[in-house]
Amino acid sequence: MEKINLVGIDEEIYYTKAKCGLPIYVWKHENARSFYLSLNVHYGSIHTEFSVRGKKYKVPQGIAHFMEHIKFNVDHNTIANDLFDPLGSDINAFTTFRYTSYLVYGTKKLKENIDALLQFVYTPYFTKEMIKKEKGIITSEINMGKDQPYNQLYFAFNKAIYHKEKYKYLITGEESDIKKIDLDDIKLVYRTFYHPRNMFLIVTGNVNPYEIEKIVNDYLEQKDFEEYLDPTILMDKEPKSVVEREVKLVINVEVEKAKVGIKIPKSKFKGIDDVKLNIILNLILSNNFGDTSLLKDELLQNNIITFLSSSRFVLDDYVVIDITIESKILDEAIKRVVDALNHLEMNHEDLKRKINSSIATLVLNYEDVENVNSMIQNYLVYYKRIIPNLKDIYESITLEDVLDVIHKIDTKELVVVKMEKQK
Repeated sequence: MEKINLVGIDEEIYYTKAKCGLPIYVWKHENARSFYLSLNVHYGSIHTEFSVRGKKYKVPQGIAHFMEHIKFNVDHNTIANDLFDPLGSDINAFTTFRYTSYLVYGTKKLKENIDALLQFVYTPYFTKEMIKKEKGIITSEINMGKDQPYNQLYFAFNKAIYHKEKYKYLITGEESDIKKIDLDDIKLVYRTFYHPRNMFLIVTGNVNPYEIEKIVNDYLEQKDFEEYLDPTILMDKEPKSVVEREVKLVINVEVEKAKVGIKIPKSKFKGIDDVKLNIILNLILSNNFGDTSLLKDELLQNNIITFLSSSRFVLDDYVVIDITIESKILDEAIKRVVDALNHLEMNHEDLKRKINSSIATLVLNYEDVENVNSMIQNYLVYYKRIIPNLKDIYESITLEDVLDVIHKIDTKELVVVKMEKQK
C-alpha cells in the first residue's frame, strides 16, 4: 500500500489496488465519528459514443443516469435500500457529465456497508420490465428539471457555447432519448464500463486502510469479472466559435437571470498545466466577481443585483468562464459584468489574500469526511491523479502568472443568455 503525503497540510491518503484491478483510496481521520464511501465509475452523460476493439457503438443520451437509477435493483425482490436500512446507513447516487458515483454514509458496521456497496453495484440484474418502469420515473424527473429556472439557464448557456460537445445535453437525456433505451443498451454499458479497472473506491473516516484493503479483496474475490474491454471514448472536434452570442428565454420567473460567458481555446494558455490554470482562473474570478470583490459589493449596495457567482471549466481543448447574475435591472447588470470581464484586475495584495484564503479553505476541508471524499473524486476524474503538492502550487503562483492569464482572456467569443419575465 502506498502512502501519499499531502505536502504542507499534514494529511495523507493511502492508495492500493484490489486484486481485480479496483483502485482504492483511503483517508483516515482519527477524530471522525462517521465514514463516507463512494464507488465511482469513469462513465458519465457525455460518454455515449465509444469503440471496443475497433467496433463503434452509440447509445442514447441519458443512459449513464438511467443506469444509475436501475442499478439500485439487486434482484427481483431487493433494492439497495434494503441492504443499507438495517445497517442504519444512507445510500445515494448521482451522475455527472464525466462520472457516476454510488455513495454510502454511515457510523457503524463498516465491513457490512462496504460489502453491501460492492454487492449492489457489482450485481448486474436488469430486466425489460425494470427498464419500462424506470422510463416513467425518469421522464417525470426530466419534466421537473425543466421547471427549474437555473437548470434551464445552465443548459441554454451550454447550447449557446458548444457546437458538438455533449455538455450541451441534459444529463438525464430528453424524454425522446429515454424512450430509445433498451435492455441491450444497458447490458452493453454495464459490461463495457462497470468493470473494477474503470472504477475507483474512496473511503474516508476513522478507518484502517489495511482493513479496507482486506475487506474489498475478500468480497471481490467471490466475483467472477469478465476481461476488461478497455473502451475508447469517441468525441467530435469542437469548433472555436460559439453557436449563438445572445439568447433570450421568456419564462415565468420572479427575478430575471442571466449567464455571461466566454469560450477560449486552451492553446492560448500553453505551458500552464490544468491544475495551475484552474487555480489561477479561480483566483481571478474570485477577485473580480467573488463575495469580497468591489464589483459585487457595489452592485449589491446599489440594488442592481440580488445574486452573482462565477465558475470556470477547463476542458481538453477549451476554457469556459461563466458569470451567473440575478437582477431586477438585468440589462444594467449584464453591462457591468461584461465591462468587468474586459477589465479583469489583480494586484500583489489581492493575490496574497486570495492565496492565503484558498489554502485555509483547503486545510479546513480536511475536517469533513464527505468533503475529502469529494475532493479525491475531483482529483481522479479531472486530473487522473491525486495532487499531493496543492499548497505548494498555490504558493508558487506569482502576480506575473496571473496577469499573463488575464492578458490571454478576451471576450471575442462572448455569450449572453438572458432569462426574462413573461410580460
